[in-house]
Amino acid sequence: MTPMIARRHCLRAITACVAVGAIPSAIGLAAKKRPVINLEIRKRKVTADEKTIRLTEGEEIQIDWVTDEAVELHLHGYDIYALATPDRKVSMSFRAHTAGRFPISAHQFGHRTVIYLEIYPK
Repeated sequence: MTPMIARRHCLRAITACVAVGAIPSAIGLAAKKRPVINLEIRKRKVTADEKTIRLTEGEEIQIDWVTDEAVELHLHGYDIYALATPDRKVSMSFRAHTAGRFPISAHQFGHRTVIYLEIYPK
């Protein structure tokens, strides 16, 4: 096998391993999972008892939304949008890079804040 063909085979194998997530475990690195917060909106209100999500700068998070009607959600300050519909779950994933208190609002509900995100400095 020529060096060029061997190199292509090696690159294809690495690409395949990355695609299925095998590289971190293959080289002894633990794959870090970001925490997931599941939130549900019913009758235009978040059903969770706690109305504030608290994080520290640098943390990664995923917020999964389920709703009983179509709504565009907007995380202010981070300019993250998600269109939630009753037939599917939608996610917002991000790294908390800026300290502060940020509303997540529902545009179809009169731009009402449904929950807050508080990011604390390291």
